[in-house]
Amino acid sequence: MMKRIIIAVFCCLSALFASANDGVFYASGNQLIPITETEISVQKEVLTINRVGDHLEVTVYYEFFNPVGEKELLVGFEAQSAYNGKDPMTTFPKHPYIRNFKVVVNGKPLSYEVANVPLSYYDDGKIVPNTYVRNGRIESWTRKQCEDSIAAWEDVAVPFDYVYHFKAKFRPGLNIIQHTYDFDLSSSVEEEFYFPYVLTAANRWANHQIDDFTLNINLGEHVSFHLFPEFFKNADEWKILGKGKYTLDSTWGLTDGKEAPVFHVQQGGITFHKANFHPDGELRISQRRDWSISSWTWSGEDDDFSAEDILGALKDQYIPIVLPDERTKEETYYTRFSPEQRRILKNLPFAYQGYIFKDKALQDFFESCAWYLPNPDYKGDMEGFTEEEKKWVEFWK
Repeated sequence: MMKRIIIAVFCCLSALFASANDGVFYASGNQLIPITETEISVQKEVLTINRVGDHLEVTVYYEFFNPVGEKELLVGFEAQSAYNGKDPMTTFPKHPYIRNFKVVVNGKPLSYEVANVPLSYYDDGKIVPNTYVRNGRIESWTRKQCEDSIAAWEDVAVPFDYVYHFKAKFRPGLNIIQHTYDFDLSSSVEEEFYFPYVLTAANRWANHQIDDFTLNINLGEHVSFHLFPEFFKNADEWKILGKGKYTLDSTWGLTDGKEAPVFHVQQGGITFHKANFHPDGELRISQRRDWSISSWTWSGEDDDFSAEDILGALKDQYIPIVLPDERTKEETYYTRFSPEQRRILKNLPFAYQGYIFKDKALQDFFESCAWYLPNPDYKGDMEGFTEEEKKWVEFWK
């Protein structure tokens, strides 16, 4: 039992927010069981993940084909608890990180219900399903049961999961389902954010695959993030829409010597497309946290960072160009850096645009950065700079 509890806590800590693909479920006996739908197939799915400010917008477009008469299915969306000190009772019964949850079937919005159910747990590496369906209906915990469970766990984790469920009628022939929601970004000790998405639920439908699958990811400009090779074999299966590149990382979150691609996107996004897609793994997007950068951008009084660590982190990933308003040149925030380091930082926004420096020391440094993409057409003007980038250049002069 202790082993089960420890693993359950670890899952809550590592998955700050978790999403699941829509799956077909069947209420049998006393639990909700995912089954294979034997008649309706998934002809097309377009999954789009966009970062907008401090949240992700997730849009899923499906085309289903029903070769028989009209039928109604119970469709469930299970979301893990979130751990980041955010009070789940403020949005009860809904998930504290999920907003604007919508489902539209053949142009008609569907209503849905949210159930709060006991936390799933792992035993010997396998997920043990919870029993939350009895007598043909989902039994949700009451508000008091959820509050009592939180108190019993002493705020270490939120010990219940969420089930968004709805009944969808599939007419004969083509059916179009659109599913959208927002996920508030959060962070952990190791990650700026972590977003998992269940792809294997697609295998439950009649064709055991998605005939035409597209995944679009756009997390903004000047951003570096990991993608773990579970449903794809190598980074060359992805296409960069815009400007960017990838490097390989074998140091974090992987087993069996695998390397995870780290995409460094200057602008635009990345896309994955595959016909007859039978996913054998899930989507995991992760943006690594570097504590030197976190300390550097923190506006508190007890800052603890090394200028050398900042420059070292810059070689591995894009760092945010942001200056807390409280900073002045008289504070250690500025004076902790040497004149040469300040010169590098002053030129950072230009390097982000691919400027080719005439100064050999600057050019050598930026060429050593994993994200740097030289652009001979960029002449080094600030015409397209944001106000924050202009302030940055002025600060480090």
